[in-house]
Amino acid sequence: MTSASLLIVLFVGTVVGAVTGLVVGGSFGAVYLAILAGFLGAVAGVIIRNLIIAKGAGVGPDDSKTPALVAIYAIIASLAGSLAAKEVLDFSELTAPVGVGALAGLFSAVLLAMLMITYHTNPGQPPKLRQKH
Repeated sequence: MTSASLLIVLFVGTVVGAVTGLVVGGSFGAVYLAILAGFLGAVAGVIIRNLIIAKGAGVGPDDSKTPALVAIYAIIASLAGSLAAKEVLDFSELTAPVGVGALAGLFSAVLLAMLMITYHTNPGQPPKLRQKH
């Protein structure tokens, strides 16, 4: 279920970032567009993930809810991911608003996914080994 959860966050973050870039277009500068697309992508990733995982609860470990602390860190992750995406775009000379939004959403979602993995890791516990049947 963890892999599905991460894929949902990455996919939704990228799509919402690209749609934000498409809708907002050239109305904002590239930096502000990247920040907006990254933030909306990260927030939408958390919301959609919670809705989908809540329907499949009971399949694996119960990580169906994202705590408020992770949601607050998502804001920080979206800012860092958006600005990192803007730097990559400056280096690659890509200026299309959809590309700016998609990359900002993807980078923000990647940072959010890493945060979720770190939050759900239980330190001090050895990993569970598969038992042979």
